[in-house]
Amino acid sequence: MGPNYKRPETTPVPPAWRDSTVALRDSSYANLPWWRVLGDTTLQTLVRQALRENRDIQIALGRVNEARALLGIQRLELLPQIDVQGRFGRSEGADSLLTGSSANELAFLGVTLNWELDIWGRLRRLNESAKAALLASEQGRRAVILTVVSEVARAYLELLDLDGQVEIAGRQVNIRRQSLDLARARYQGGLTSELDVRQGENALAAAEGTLARALRLQRQKENELSVLLGRPPGTVPRGLPLAQQQFPNVIPAGIPSQLLERRPDVRQAEEQLRAANARVGAAIAARFPTLSLTGIGGTITDDLGSLFKSGTGFWNLAGNLLLPIINSGRSQKQVAAERARTEAGVGQYERTVLTAFREVEDGLVSVQRLREEASAAGRAAVAARRSVVLAGLRYEGGVDNYLNLLDAQRTQLDAELQESELQRQHRVAVVQLYKALGGGWDPVTDSLTLPPPRRQAERKDST
Repeated sequence: MGPNYKRPETTPVPPAWRDSTVALRDSSYANLPWWRVLGDTTLQTLVRQALRENRDIQIALGRVNEARALLGIQRLELLPQIDVQGRFGRSEGADSLLTGSSANELAFLGVTLNWELDIWGRLRRLNESAKAALLASEQGRRAVILTVVSEVARAYLELLDLDGQVEIAGRQVNIRRQSLDLARARYQGGLTSELDVRQGENALAAAEGTLARALRLQRQKENELSVLLGRPPGTVPRGLPLAQQQFPNVIPAGIPSQLLERRPDVRQAEEQLRAANARVGAAIAARFPTLSLTGIGGTITDDLGSLFKSGTGFWNLAGNLLLPIINSGRSQKQVAAERARTEAGVGQYERTVLTAFREVEDGLVSVQRLREEASAAGRAAVAARRSVVLAGLRYEGGVDNYLNLLDAQRTQLDAELQESELQRQHRVAVVQLYKALGGGWDPVTDSLTLPPPRRQAERKDST
């Protein structure tokens, strides 16, 4: 009963990516395992730790196990249900006023059988729905693994960026302290006014505030990364600095249609749609008569000692037919509700597909343009550092005023911070594009997320 599942074809698949400069025949960047994408060995160690200890992965694994158990329960509905029943009792009472009291015994031991004949396929559709739900939960777990890998890489790169900001701000504090000492010496020598000293103190305080802010964000980023690693907040080891983190400038994105098979969130949405579609058939089948077989057999006697003797056995086999009549309106509404859920599932699937295409397109243009922005910011930082040297020489020689030196230092600080931020954004964009293409999961990675056999044995013993 009900419609068989068919993948929606209303969502158009683009023939090519808008911002990809690589031929479509080139393999997708997502085919690379994450340890080849993330070359920093320290980062690789952190990712492996997160795969073992991250709580979101453990939650997702628990949901998979739950769905697997529910599928097992649903499959058992197709088989006969056999129960053993027994009753043993003794009673005393008066049969009449003349005969007086008497003792009565009753002993019963039997086996009951109940089996629903799945004529209309209701149980088979429910089994199909449970199987799709299990597959959806498994794809959901894979999506969590992709997210954990990319989130650890993102947080790690942002932490390296903050390390660079601390270094830049600390260096700027020293530069402004030296320029303030120079302004004080010139003021004490009568070569300049007190205004230069006060302006220098203001600039130094601003640089110290920038340093304090970078230190605060650095510690908070360590705390965020620690939670991703599944441990209390603490110090996180570092590897290569941000500028030495190597990522490709040109990313092959592969064929757009492959994204529907590679992205776990897309496949999860499709399996959820498949499950909803199967429940429509189950609801339709529930409107038809239900035929079941019931049987009972065993032994019964009024003498406990004669329970297994000849002549005490009995059996009974019957067929039951149940036809819903009064609640037929409820059955129709249930079918309508399941159809509505399926329609919502179609919309959810199509939205997931469109979101996947958008994330890839955003990632492609981000990688390309952020690389250009980071290159321009690097040239600006070089020019700003040279400007500070020249402005310092001019002020020390009495050729220029102190305000120009402070402006040059402020420009240098902004340019260096901007360069570090854009380098971080470019590398994070590569990681996010890798995730958008469906990279980060493979059988080896999956094995790292599973608990060791010892832990599984302990869980079985506890149950």
